Amino acid sequence: MTKTTTATKTVINMPTVELYVSSACLKEVPQTSVFGTYYNSTSQGYTVTLPNGTEDFFPMNACPVPVTPDNYWIDSIVQANPAFIAAENGSVYEATNACNCTQYPNIWSNNGSKWTTLDFVLYSSQAVYPCGPNSYWAYKQLGLILVTIPVSSTGSIQFSEAQIQSGPGDNVFPCTTTAQTT
Repeated sequence: MTKTTTATKTVINMPTVELYVSSACLKEVPQTSVFGTYYNSTSQGYTVTLPNGTEDFFPMNACPVPVTPDNYWIDSIVQANPAFIAAENGSVYEATNACNCTQYPNIWSNNGSKWTTLDFVLYSSQAVYPCGPNSYWAYKQLGLILVTIPVSSTGSIQFSEAQIQSGPGDNVFPCTTTAQTT
């Protein structure tokens, strides 16, 4: 029996795995959980209804982020990648795949090649009102890490060929305006 203890998690009967601090920002929830969102004047985030009917709230800009077992597996592998750790540069970026999505949240294809993409966001605690003071609010994004992973013809993810890009946050928000005609 292998028992590995890290600063964040104990893993028993598993191959030796080192989990990094950012993996501590993930909370694995049952695959059949139902995901939603909530929003009010002081907080916003995810709601998760567990199979037993219990509802749990996960604020954005705070750890942990709820993810299904498939997404926990994918996110943990990505977050242990040395290039991802370097891109985080000591900050904790949140996974954005809190959803009832399949194992590969976004599959893209072009000229016979397939890949999946994952976004990880560094949120500020600053609320911004992108459409004016009486509109909705959102947390300002300070950074974005985009992970692109090739998917083989058999459907397996090729983690060893992942491309990791970091940059400023995507602070583009939709605003609806109504034009009056005279």
